Amino acid sequence: MTVVKKIIALVVSSSLLLSCMATGYVAQREYQIALDGLVNNALALALNRPDLQLYFYRRDQSRLKDILGDFLEPNAVSVAIAYSNLGEVLAGRDATNTTPSHLPPLESIRAHLSVTDSGLTAFDRKNNLSGSGFWSSLIASDPIIHLTMPVFSPINPTAKGLSASDFVEALIEPDTNNSLVVMGYINLAIDRTILFHDIRSTVSRVFWGCLTLLMLFAVLLYRITRRTTTHLTQLTQLAKTILSGEVESKIDIGDSDELKDIAKVLNGVVESTANHTYEVGLDHKLLVLKADERASQLSLRDKELSKATEEISATKEQLHRLANYDRLTSLPNRQLFAEQLDLLLRLCARNTKPLALLFLNLNNFHRINESLGLNAGDLLLQEVGKRLVSCLRSSDMLAHYVTSDGGTNISRLGGDEFAMALSQLDSIDSAGLVAQRVIDKLAEPMTIDDQELVITSGIGIAVAPRNGMDVEGLLRSASTAMHHAKSTNGSAFLFYNEDMEATGQDDLKLESELRKAIDRNELSLHYQPQVDTTDGSIVCAEALLRWEHPEYGQISPARFIPLAEKIGLIGELGDWVLVEACHQMAFFKEQGLKLPRIAINISPQQFTPAFVIRLREILQSAELSPSMLELGLTEVILMDNDSTVLRFLQELKEIGVYLSLENFGTSHAPLSYLSRHPLDEIKIDRSFVNDCDKRKDAGRLVKAIIAMAKSLNLRTVAEGVETEGQYRFLAENGVDIMRGYLFSKPVPAAGLQQLLVVPWHFMTLLQRMALLADTTSSSEP
Repeated sequence: MTVVKKIIALVVSSSLLLSCMATGYVAQREYQIALDGLVNNALALALNRPDLQLYFYRRDQSRLKDILGDFLEPNAVSVAIAYSNLGEVLAGRDATNTTPSHLPPLESIRAHLSVTDSGLTAFDRKNNLSGSGFWSSLIASDPIIHLTMPVFSPINPTAKGLSASDFVEALIEPDTNNSLVVMGYINLAIDRTILFHDIRSTVSRVFWGCLTLLMLFAVLLYRITRRTTTHLTQLTQLAKTILSGEVESKIDIGDSDELKDIAKVLNGVVESTANHTYEVGLDHKLLVLKADERASQLSLRDKELSKATEEISATKEQLHRLANYDRLTSLPNRQLFAEQLDLLLRLCARNTKPLALLFLNLNNFHRINESLGLNAGDLLLQEVGKRLVSCLRSSDMLAHYVTSDGGTNISRLGGDEFAMALSQLDSIDSAGLVAQRVIDKLAEPMTIDDQELVITSGIGIAVAPRNGMDVEGLLRSASTAMHHAKSTNGSAFLFYNEDMEATGQDDLKLESELRKAIDRNELSLHYQPQVDTTDGSIVCAEALLRWEHPEYGQISPARFIPLAEKIGLIGELGDWVLVEACHQMAFFKEQGLKLPRIAINISPQQFTPAFVIRLREILQSAELSPSMLELGLTEVILMDNDSTVLRFLQELKEIGVYLSLENFGTSHAPLSYLSRHPLDEIKIDRSFVNDCDKRKDAGRLVKAIIAMAKSLNLRTVAEGVETEGQYRFLAENGVDIMRGYLFSKPVPAAGLQQLLVVPWHFMTLLQRMALLADTTSSSEP
């Protein structure tokens, strides 16, 4: 596009935009003038008809219809309706002199107006309020605007037997207008399409006038610029001629005064070109002489270049390593791993043998960084990388720049995440065997900075071609399976399936709802009593968090507690539970109910320096003794060798808080931590209690836990006691404190209050079970 055309296009487009803006402004102004004029005329007409008060008072439908006809004289008014002051339709008519149907209720029309105000109201097709201005009317789905006007009277409309003379006298008296009463309302339906039609001629004249001026201006601009650029075109042709070398002497470009100076410049260019050609010839001869001189120098430089080439090759090799391998673990990085995985997927498609991708994430790695420092975390990651390499088959080993024969089939993707690609598998089950080998290998204790650590991990497995044949799809599927494995069991592996994707989407929605649960009062606490089986009394009540969602109903804590830990919301939830449980305990205390302790489970993420400070504040606010609070700790907290954790536990023990170990024996933690921490009791997990009276191996394990607890002077509590057989086995082996459905399911605070009213509430149940046991034993031969 030429300069002339660009200038004209810019000016025309700018002028067209200004024309449209001017037209829009005029249209908006004319529309508003027409609407305001219609509103003012309607208000004036209502004031000029004082007999309206009488007809409203008498509910004279015929007279009201006659007056409403005056309001229908403007074309834009399609319907006129008279309402009583209570919203009842007294009379109505439209432009065809018929009574309109589907009348809108007065309450919705005047919802945003006071009783004595007149105003405009517009709705969309869903009966939501919309604007009545010009721009709102352009996009409005309902063309009707409602104008409602109150009809005032100085006479109380509730009076009986009023005549026309009473209204006339009230209007004449000067003091009566100080107190006006609304007799009713008149509603006019204004059709916006007619208003637009009425202003169309004015807007059209403005638009076409602006467009005509625009065209004239464009033609004039074209003629002026065309005349200006004609000489430039001539100069362009001359420049091309000179560039081609066809002009060897001075040129004559005419008598145009505008081009004389340019002609001088062009002639100077011709002369300088001839001189330059002569100089180039001389330079060429000099260059030939210098070339011979430089030949000897180049032979010397050749050796230097060879040396530089070797250095460059070494540098390139180093850059290649930096670009494709992780500096910390010497494993391939994500980029190199993705390239290798893409090649393996192509091989998989060709030979029809399955390929498995393992996605691995370490559990609680952040706690090692926080407690032992970043250097210890780096050493741990290096050791993990070595162990992962040792778990691969020799056929999976391809390249590894540290040992020269490592594998690009294993990668550190970032942080504490690793990936492994297993190709040429005989069956998909082989991937599970490798995953279990990795879990077992990582679970072996490792020494980092003189600290013995045990690392667990979760592994997700995606299989090609079943779960996809592209790199990103397999990584995403394996990552999804890994998160499900960690949420199901902290140290396990799972194969990906499509249901996990739907669960992941549900978790995203559930995550959003969980963040709002506290503000919407959807959380509550249920309490399950711990029973002393020697006297049937309640020695403790364990506070259990419940979430009643308005849409999903009761959501299991096994689902939303891990989600809260994952998204970092467990601290806020834990604080809410602590405050709510302590206040409930204070209430029981005020009512004179005896409850020695209330138990609360603590997440590892809550166990921070701020937690101890916050705990003191809550106990002081609730005026509770620290001995009335039991904190349930997980083995993950106690496995941490950080001295800070031990100091926190000792501080809690010193102030009098009761410390309990939850789910004992369900992790791979070494038992040595029991002797290092100031605990009060051990809770036997329900998984051990379940078959303790039926299976000898399960019973022996429970007996061993009880004996170990006694040797450490720790109290023993059995959880999940549901049958009389379990109760008798535990009682016979020295367990006095039990919790489970055999005694009571978790109940709200009111239910727990009823249990506390009667001391030794469960003595009757214990006596019945003892009597039944005696009867059974006596009936046996």
